[in-house]
Amino acid sequence: MSKTKMVEDWMPTEQTLIKMIGQFKEVNIQYEKDKFVDYYLANGGVSANWEATFRNWIRRADEYRTRNQRDTSTHVATGATAVSDRRSRILSVAKQGDRESNGSIKRLPKRK
Repeated sequence: MSKTKMVEDWMPTEQTLIKMIGQFKEVNIQYEKDKFVDYYLANGGVSANWEATFRNWIRRADEYRTRNQRDTSTHVATGATAVSDRRSRILSVAKQGDRESNGSIKRLPKRK
């Protein structure tokens, strides 16, 4: 199979679109398709199988999305609901006080 250049009006087959939409519900397939075409037009890319190249592009888009969601999860949310939830958890822990699992009050060891 010979390699061909990307063309301006390239579209994946209906079968590929249905498969990608079904497997990667969180990925904006139309947006990624537009990025895909523009990327290969701008870079003069060639491929022996544009359908396979596109499917890999969508898989990577999903991997990046998943990784970016995980990476940003370390940031503290500052929305009203998130702050309220954190306050509730803190108050719950504070109400428990310094108690052992059996309910007795924890005591610090005495200094020698």
